[in-house]
Amino acid sequence: MSALWSSLAASTGAVATTLIGVFAGSVVSRKAQDRHWVRDKVAATCARVLRESSSVLVSLSEMESSRPDSVPQGVARPTTIDWRPWNEALSMVNLVADKDIAEAAHALDEQIWRLHTVVKRGLTPEESWFTLRSRVEAAQNDFITTARRQLSLAGDPLQRFSGRPAPDDPIWTS
Repeated sequence: MSALWSSLAASTGAVATTLIGVFAGSVVSRKAQDRHWVRDKVAATCARVLRESSSVLVSLSEMESSRPDSVPQGVARPTTIDWRPWNEALSMVNLVADKDIAEAAHALDEQIWRLHTVVKRGLTPEESWFTLRSRVEAAQNDFITTARRQLSLAGDPLQRFSGRPAPDDPIWTS
């Protein structure tokens, strides 16, 4: 009889250990899948912020370069920018990204709105498009740096963000 109880206890212990192992494994696996899903969603959202901010910057450039000479300085012109994709990208950042990435996106948004306000009223002779644009690009670069800290496996900071020559490079004056 004691052999029967020993065998039953050993079998019950083996089943319980197996079930605990399966449960623990599924919890660990689920958490890893959730982390991967969130990381992928944040990466896609960051890419969307960069794509949409670049699109807005191009639209602002087109608005400024097509400014008719007949519009007096200080007179607001209607904007032709579709802000919906940019606002959707910001909303996604607010939804899925951590605080640092969201704050970097908000700083980028602020620089875009500042540039938009200037372009809408018209640049004064003292204002340089390249200087104004560089503030948005600096905010984009800060956003990239912040996102890389969280998303990049290496996490190393970039030394350059594009291959474009610097504004003081002689190529621009030739």
